[in-house]
Amino acid sequence: MFQYLSNLIQFLVSAYRYDPAGNHQGPPPRQSRDTVSHMDKAIAMNRPATRESGPSSVLRRLRLYAGIAVNSLGWAGKRHPSGPLEVQIGIADPCNHRCVMCCYHPPEERKNDFTIASFGDSKQGLMDLQTFKDTIDDLYAMGTRNIELAGRGEPLLNKHATEMIAYAKSRGFTILLTTNASRLSAGVAEALVEAGLDRMHVSINAGEAETYPRIHVTENPENYLKVLANLRRLADIKSVYGTGKPYVGLSFAIGGRNYHELVRMVERAHETGSEEAFFQHTALHPDTPDLALSDSEYHQLIDDLVPQALQRAEALGVHTTLRSFASALPPYRLDEEEPEPVPCYVGSYYGVILGNGHVMACCQCSSSLGQLGENTRFRDIWQGQAYRNFRDAARRLPEASDEPTLKTCDCGHCILRQRNLSVHNALHPLSGVAVENSGEHIFRLRDLWAMQKSR
Repeated sequence: MFQYLSNLIQFLVSAYRYDPAGNHQGPPPRQSRDTVSHMDKAIAMNRPATRESGPSSVLRRLRLYAGIAVNSLGWAGKRHPSGPLEVQIGIADPCNHRCVMCCYHPPEERKNDFTIASFGDSKQGLMDLQTFKDTIDDLYAMGTRNIELAGRGEPLLNKHATEMIAYAKSRGFTILLTTNASRLSAGVAEALVEAGLDRMHVSINAGEAETYPRIHVTENPENYLKVLANLRRLADIKSVYGTGKPYVGLSFAIGGRNYHELVRMVERAHETGSEEAFFQHTALHPDTPDLALSDSEYHQLIDDLVPQALQRAEALGVHTTLRSFASALPPYRLDEEEPEPVPCYVGSYYGVILGNGHVMACCQCSSSLGQLGENTRFRDIWQGQAYRNFRDAARRLPEASDEPTLKTCDCGHCILRQRNLSVHNALHPLSGVAVENSGEHIFRLRDLWAMQKSR
C-alpha cells in the first residue's frame, strides 16, 4: 500500500502541465473526466526525462514521496520532512511581449490591480545567479530534482539564464524552460544544448506572420519570422551535437484571431524541427471579446480543422495535443457553476518562486509566503510558519479560512483539482471525497499502470 501511495503521488503531480508553454491566460476551463485523463496521459507520455538510477536514487525518491505523504496527512509537525516534487522558478519577472490573453503582462489598456498583486505586491525583478544557486542547493538537499524555469515573465531576459541551467543540470535536475524564443540567439541555443536542457516550450500562438501581432500585440510579422528562424537554428544545433535535447514543443492558445490556422501551426512545428505542438483554448478578458469563437467558428474548428490538422500532424510526424484539445470545451462556452473547492496539498508537493524572490504557494495565488534575501533562503521559507499555516488551511478546504495566502488563491478554478482530489482520496481511503457520478476525475492504479507501460 505504501509503495502504491508513493508512486501514485509521484505520478499525480510530477506529470502535471496545464499550460505547457506559459501562456498566462488565467483560470483554465473545467474538463470532463475523459478529457483530463487523455490530456495528462498525452503530455506525460511525450515528456522524455533524465532519470536517476541505482539504490541511492530509489532511497531518495522513497524519502521524498514519504515526506510528502506524511506532511499531506498533517503528521509532520513543525518541520516538513522533504522538499517539493517540483518547483517553478521565475528567474525573470518582466516580459518583452504583451499578449492579449496574458494576465501577468497584458497590453497597457488592460493593466489592473491583479497585475501588481501577482508579483507579491512588489517590483518585478530578475533573480541573481547566487540566489538561484542557493535555491538549487536547497532543493537538492531536500530531494527535489524537477524545476520549471517559467514564472510570470520571459526567462531569457535574465542574462544568467544559461549559466543557471548549466548549474542546475550539473546538480542532476530535470529542467523545463518556457519562453517566447525571441531571445534565442545562436549563442544561447548552443549553450542550452551543451548544458543538456531537457525540454523547451515556446509560446508562439500563430501559424502565419500576419496573425502574430494580433496576439503578441507589441510584435510585428518580422519578429515572428525571427522566432521561427531561432527555432530552426536550435534544431540544427541539436543535430550537430547529435542530441534530442531539448525536446521542443510549440504552444498555441486558440481563439477567434487564429483558429483558422490550425494546419499551418502543425506545419510550423515541423518546419522549425520542433517535436510537438500544444493546443489549448484561450481565455477571455473584458477587452478582448473577439477572442471567443462564434458557434459556427467553433463547429468549423472541431468538425473540420482539427481532423485536418491531425491528418497533417500524422503525415509530418509531429506530436500534438489536438485530441484532448478538441474534447475540452472553451471556458467561455461553459455555463456550469463554480465548483466547491477540494482539500489542497499543493503546499507539500509544489512551489513557485518569482524573479523578485517572492515565494508563492502556487501559480493561482497572489500573496507571498516570504521573500528570498541575503539572510533568507528557500529552505527557511519552506519550513517557516507561514507555509505551515497555508498547508494546514489548504488541506481543510472547503472549510472556510482566514489564512491570508489562501484567501488570495483562485481555488474555484483550481488547475490542480484532479491531483488534489486524487491525493486526498488515496491518503483517506475511508473518508475521501465522493466522485462517483459527479463528473470528477481522479487517478487510480490503472492510470499509473498505463503510464508505466507507455514509457
